[in-house]
Amino acid sequence: MRQIYLLIKAAVFTFSLLIISTQHSSGQMAISYGTPLVTGLVNAVDVVNAGDTRLFIAQQNGLIRIYDGTTTLTTFMDLSGQGLFPNPLGSEQGLLSIAFHPQFATNRYFFIWYTAWDGAVTLARYRANAGLATGDPASGVILFSVAKPGTPYFTNHNGGKLNFGADGMLYIGLGDGGNGGDPFNNAQNVTSLLGKMLRLDVSDFAIGAPYYTIPADNPFLAAGDGIRDEIFALGLRNPWRWSFDRANGSMWIADVGQGNYEEVNYRTASGSSGINYGWRCREGKHDYNTSGCGSLTLTEPIFEYDHTLGQSITGGYVYRGPDAGNAALLGTYICTDFVSGRIWLLQPDGSFILQTVNTVSNISGFGESSNGTLYAIRRAANGGLYKINLLNTTPVSITNLSGTHAAAYNTLTWSAGSEVNTAKYMVEYSVNGNDFTTAGEVTAMGNSGSGDYTFRHDIVMNNTGYYRLKIIDNSGAFKYSSVLRLTAQNDDAIRVTPTYITNRSVNVSWNLPVTKVQLLSSDGKIVFEKGLQSASGTMVLSLPQLPSGIYILQVIGNEKVKRERVFIQ
Repeated sequence: MRQIYLLIKAAVFTFSLLIISTQHSSGQMAISYGTPLVTGLVNAVDVVNAGDTRLFIAQQNGLIRIYDGTTTLTTFMDLSGQGLFPNPLGSEQGLLSIAFHPQFATNRYFFIWYTAWDGAVTLARYRANAGLATGDPASGVILFSVAKPGTPYFTNHNGGKLNFGADGMLYIGLGDGGNGGDPFNNAQNVTSLLGKMLRLDVSDFAIGAPYYTIPADNPFLAAGDGIRDEIFALGLRNPWRWSFDRANGSMWIADVGQGNYEEVNYRTASGSSGINYGWRCREGKHDYNTSGCGSLTLTEPIFEYDHTLGQSITGGYVYRGPDAGNAALLGTYICTDFVSGRIWLLQPDGSFILQTVNTVSNISGFGESSNGTLYAIRRAANGGLYKINLLNTTPVSITNLSGTHAAAYNTLTWSAGSEVNTAKYMVEYSVNGNDFTTAGEVTAMGNSGSGDYTFRHDIVMNNTGYYRLKIIDNSGAFKYSSVLRLTAQNDDAIRVTPTYITNRSVNVSWNLPVTKVQLLSSDGKIVFEKGLQSASGTMVLSLPQLPSGIYILQVIGNEKVKRERVFIQ
């Protein structure tokens, strides 16, 4: 039930030329928040729907307001005078999230997540009055609370997002409890609920404790294992905003970083539960505090960015809205940085487009209407509600990115599709596949058709080097190409091509004894296996029908094991 440890470095793939990540081909996209639909929100933190046409906006002070498409907000429920919250409120305290039961229209139940007067993070159940126009403050029942560590208690890292899954279970993202560096190692402590994703069955609506039950397929139910049964995943720092893809049930967790990296974690609906996302052993894809981490199986985030680009990630949603003008966004995950306002549009393989125009800072959350229209809220003394729209598209795509190595230089070539609005290509180089610097710049031809490019990089490369193109449009927005690896060595013992598979067919060639080839899903399960008994040769493998996504193709030989990261379309 664990995922494989995705620290398979690109350096283990040693044959001469390889595309090691895929490119999102729908072109450059930029997001506009537009004019606020309403203003006057006071530190709004969550916006959700209840299965009808309304949006419910939660403010940290305990006021839940309704947006019904007009410029006048109405009050659904006001908890500000109930003595529930700390006084004064810390910046990460108060009412943090609201979630309506999937059958709210008939049972009238909804749930809130907040920090209690003593700091404890708390799940409570409430009920709406008949007619569903208002909530009843007197109906509140506390389902559970978790005390915060520290003396005095730490006020930060409270998590803050409730979501019901397609399975009807309530999922809760908890922060590690606060302060810097998770000083009590709560995220890795399986006896604590802090730093975890929880999964609960709250549909019994019990009137006495226990107010919830543990789903029978939760991952840690073994008697006597010492692990809290509520835990669905662990190793999280502060999953402030996370979501499900309404189309396929995949889970996207934006986890706020420590001092250097923000990250997005991804799990398919059928992926393993019990995943360890790494904090505090890892921050993003980098070691942080590895004490006691040697035997753990950790799962890497699919995406990270460093603090030169922002300081606090706000997770969003995979866009599934109905607007024809936003069709190019379909299937794209949207997130932003709370401080810098930069927006990222992600695919499940981690490929992304970064856009920096028309951004708004202090976006504290995103929300979906019942039909999938996407909204954002801004946390401020006079915050607003925004509707997400696609601003423009630059239909440029990179094909045939390749390179050759010589003694004192490398030559890159590539072809570009229609370059409308494309300004230039920055060629970036890395020695490790992670940290890139600029090698040079090529001005775009601006062709409406296609263009072919060549770039020479004067460098003495003794081992392996990595290249990518930073494609910049006229507005300053940019995206990245796939990453290309060149090696100065000739190690073609085992080759796998292509790594972007569109027709369920992949070529495997080898010049040493091999025994079998396996295809592993992203959670480490073998989904295909075939014996290979020849000492050398080439075979075309026909793969079974599989869901689109990232897989590991593993060729096992007597002398070495080749692991290749592939994407199946």
